[in-house]
Amino acid sequence: MKTAVHFGAGNIGRGFIAPILQENEYEVTFIDINSELIEQINNLNKYKITSLGLKTNTDKHIENVNGIDLNDNSKVTEKIAEADLITTSVGPKFVSDIFTRILNTKTTKQQSFIAFENMYRASTSNSINSNQDRINLIDAVVDKIIPPQKASSLDVSVEEYGSIILDEETNIKPLNQSEIVSYKNYENEFYKKLWLLNGLHLKLAYFGLSQNWKFIHEVMQNEKGKIFASESVIALAKAYKLYSKTDENLEPFSKIILDRFSLPELQDEVFRVARNPEFKFAINERFEFPLRYLISEDEEIKTFKIILDIIFNNNFDDVEGFNNFKHRELSHDKKTFYDKFWKIDTNIQKYTTRLGE
Repeated sequence: MKTAVHFGAGNIGRGFIAPILQENEYEVTFIDINSELIEQINNLNKYKITSLGLKTNTDKHIENVNGIDLNDNSKVTEKIAEADLITTSVGPKFVSDIFTRILNTKTTKQQSFIAFENMYRASTSNSINSNQDRINLIDAVVDKIIPPQKASSLDVSVEEYGSIILDEETNIKPLNQSEIVSYKNYENEFYKKLWLLNGLHLKLAYFGLSQNWKFIHEVMQNEKGKIFASESVIALAKAYKLYSKTDENLEPFSKIILDRFSLPELQDEVFRVARNPEFKFAINERFEFPLRYLISEDEEIKTFKIILDIIFNNNFDDVEGFNNFKHRELSHDKKTFYDKFWKIDTNIQKYTTRLGE
């Protein structure tokens, strides 16, 4: 049997990546810094995944998994050397160290490496200075919403929908194409997900905060929220088409997103989605980048203006990172924000005219 090592035994690792690896006939070993979690995995060797769907919930049992403590260097090195496929879901800032560790492991195996992180080209950008041809690096766009979990249990609840898109430019395909796994144009798929899913998610969170709603599904259940969501996704789809220069029909993809955000079982808190605003509202990110395309082509940007007005005119003390963002970037007028934070040097008149000064 083929061997897979997955760094990160958290909810995404257990609830999404591990079952995909097993479906592709890999023996799965988790590596994690949480020694108690690893001990629990090794004691039970199994857990349950509950998929939360629009109409029904289904259970899947994952068996024959094991784990290694990240601090057990000899065992980690031994397992890396045996692996055919090495994957991660640990957070982008840890990927580079993991890849260095893989690179320094002596093995004659040809291996594949996939970083399942919410980051642009997480696999290749974290290994850019490596001069090697032993490891096949594959960038991935991963999409799965995981609701809050019971901390003491290995069992995990996940949304029914899931998608893994791998860069079609790879020469080696360690995962079989399926309903969930596909090989496509990475650039287009990354920005489609970043703008239409993550961008809409962010806008719904701040719209919900402005209405004192707690969950994303509450935005979708309210008529005012539904209209805002619909108008937002239309604008984001338009921006994506301007960027990608494709005539792709985005209505099915957009409908799936809106349906997913409507699911009460996810208990998707607006405070969680809204956190780290200084990163999420930054240049080249899920809000500014599509807005830039829309402004350049004089397209509709009403929902963007609504969100900008919300973040400038409110204090969300319970949102992680908002107070620092407010103090550093939102304490002056909008024109200063466009100039200093978004580095707008041309067309700034368009921004002030359409979004306010």
